[in-house]
This record gives sequence, structure tokens and C-alpha cells, in this order.
Amino acid sequence: MRRALAVGASVLLLAGCASPTMPEPLTLAEVKQKMAEGQTEWWNSMFPGEPEPVVEPVEYTAGQAAVDKVMECMKEADLPDVQYSNGGFTVTSVEKAAQDAANRQYFICNAMYPPDPEHAGYLSEDELRWIFYYNRERLVPCLQLLGYPIVNLTTDYAGGYWVPYYEMGPLPTEDEWDMIDLRCPPSPVGPNWRPSR
Repeated sequence: MRRALAVGASVLLLAGCASPTMPEPLTLAEVKQKMAEGQTEWWNSMFPGEPEPVVEPVEYTAGQAAVDKVMECMKEADLPDVQYSNGGFTVTSVEKAAQDAANRQYFICNAMYPPDPEHAGYLSEDELRWIFYYNRERLVPCLQLLGYPIVNLTTDYAGGYWVPYYEMGPLPTEDEWDMIDLRCPPSPVGPNWRPSR
């Protein structure tokens, strides 16, 4: 009976909230700019003061295809002291020159086969803010009604992507996630992301 009341209350909680206006996503140009900024930060973290190589994308990729393409590109470079296994690589030499050569080539291969900007998952500040308040006002109270010991935030949005699922205690099984998503749906904005066991 208690569980039925909790479920009923969570449905009423969600039904009682008016649907707020959806935030504007980043434009394709803004996503490409963020991707370029991320590449530059990555390059500068490895080779500060060294000019970043200019690399034209060969193909936009996603998921396992991206990993495969980048590893094919690495293998084609035929670097000495690099071994490949399990979709990754290891530099077998402790020499800095060997490490640097592998890092340079890995950077170049990633630039040749970047994520598709239309599906890269970048979120605008408005989307991040929207997700924060959705989680605070709808998702977390619903999860609390289902009995999960999540402490809700009382602060206002201060930036970043808040994922309250980490505070659920032991992570649910796949079947339990299906029930949770049905009763307490995640934000319709952004990725439908949840931690796994």
C-alpha cells in the first residue's frame, strides 16, 4: 500500500507541473567552436607553446566506429614502440620522444575522425540550467517518493551538469532502471544518461 501511494504521489507530482519552455540548444557553429576549443585545450595540455597541427576531418564518427577509425589511423602511422590491444594502445618505450610521437599521432587521428557535431552531446548553458531545475523540482522529489535516499539541492543553478542518480545508494539493475524511468522520467533535455553497475 505504501509503495502504491508513493507511486501515485510521484505521478501527481509530475502531472501537476506545467511543462516549462524548452531551452534553445547550441547552434551547429557553436558546437563546432566548442569542439575546436576542446581540441586546443587538449593539445596545449600535452605540448604547451607548440603550434597546434591543422587537420582537416576525413569523416565524422560516433561510438565504436570512432574508436575503430582512430585505432586504424594510429596503426597506419606505424609508430615504433606502440602496441595495440582491446581498442587502445600502449607505448612500450619510456623515452619522452616515443611518448610524444604517440600523443601527437593520437591527437591527429582524433582530429581526422572527430565526433559528428550534430550528435556530439554538447549542451548550452540554458540547457544545463533547465536540466538542473528539472532535476531539483521534478526528478529528485519523485525518486525520493520511490524511497531513494537522495538529498535534494536547495541552491540555485551555479553551472555544470548535475547528475543526482549517483546519490541513489546501490545502483539499480537494468529492470529497475526501466521502472524508475517510467515513473520518474529523466529530463527530456540533454542525454538520457544514468550510471551503470
